[in-house]
Amino acid sequence: MSSNMIIDMIARNIIDAGELRISKTTMGKKREADRYLIYLPINRNYIWQALHQKNQKVRVLLMIPSEKD
Repeated sequence: MSSNMIIDMIARNIIDAGELRISKTTMGKKREADRYLIYLPINRNYIWQALHQKNQKVRVLLMIPSEKD
């Protein structure tokens, strides 16, 4: 994918990350709170690399599909 297309995607402020995998883990013995890890799809590495190079902060919005979707 060309760098101009990647820059354009980032400039629009919305990136479809595709389907993600979420894993539940704990914070360790000292903190008994749960935390969730979001695994980003490897097929979108070019986007994650571009965001990292620009030192961009990212907000993540999760949409949980209903059983009917």
